[in-house]
Amino acid sequence: MVKTRAPREIAPDLLDRLRARFGAFPLTRGWGLAIESIGPGRAVLAMAPSEATTNGPSGVLNGGVLATLADMACAFALSTHFDGRMPFATSDLHIRYLEPVQGPITVEATVIRASLRSAVMECRILCGASVMALCTSHFIIKARTGEQP
Repeated sequence: MVKTRAPREIAPDLLDRLRARFGAFPLTRGWGLAIESIGPGRAVLAMAPSEATTNGPSGVLNGGVLATLADMACAFALSTHFDGRMPFATSDLHIRYLEPVQGPITVEATVIRASLRSAVMECRILCGASVMALCTSHFIIKARTGEQP
């Protein structure tokens, strides 16, 4: 496998471009999701629970919402390899829920390994300093005709 490296730097406007592109993403509209930061091969999201994201009056964040956030954070982290483009798709995602999540969360994703055709990411979902869920995911990278991934 030919490994690729995360870029040493990202474009100064990449965070703004990703925020503009996904700020009103239909799936997460009303979730209060924010892209906090990105860097070479990494991304950090933040979200506070709301009626749209919890399992009713318990205030516990829904597991499907957490998996969606992990997938999105991993995609943002990998997109830094492509200046924000996303010529890839999730092929699998494994999430281990460690504790019920009540309260604001931070979702931190990192590209662990990337090649010309695939990438492996790791993601942690935190509530304060506590790790509430761990995720690994694999993405298939597809180059467009005539270009390198």
